Amino acid sequence: MKKTIISTLLALVALTGQAQEIKMNEASINDYLPLLKAQGYKVHSFDTKDFKDAQVEPIVMEYKKGQEPREVAGFSITMSMGEKLIIGIIPTDNDSTGCYVVNFSESRGFNSRLPLMPIFDPANPSEKWYMYESRPFELVAPFEKNKFIPLVLYGSYWYEPEHGACRFCGDNFIKPDLTSDILKSIPHFYVIGIKIK
Repeated sequence: MKKTIISTLLALVALTGQAQEIKMNEASINDYLPLLKAQGYKVHSFDTKDFKDAQVEPIVMEYKKGQEPREVAGFSITMSMGEKLIIGIIPTDNDSTGCYVVNFSESRGFNSRLPLMPIFDPANPSEKWYMYESRPFELVAPFEKNKFIPLVLYGSYWYEPEHGACRFCGDNFIKPDLTSDILKSIPHFYVIGIKIK
């Protein structure tokens, strides 16, 4: 009986020791995602199977506080939609320029640059920062042909003097009618979207 109890206790001690091991894993592509995000890479992926082979036009709208919105893509192209639409934000070597990528399929897409606006402490206007973040829009069906469908917001942080800090926090998804609370604070933003032809 004592041998059985001792054997059982030794087995439990061995199992407890094994449960606390740390083992090395082979890194997967998902393990690199936090590193890419930290470096400024953002990806928004959309399932567009229902619109496969439809002709779509990319649209980029710019919004500045106190001004009327305007289209700023600078070109007009129409592409055939694949099963997945990817909109990505990539870092550039210039603080005052942002870069975005739109891929309609593995072989069809484009990238372009966007001028950014600085934020600053009004008490110290010579010190400027260029800080932007992206948020996806809420997707509200049905999607009408030839009507702008907003997909991704790319917007500036804002400076809060009472806290002495820059912020970009609030809504995780932006309402398509632009009534999200976060938009009351963002001084400058772009909306990247499409029109289905």
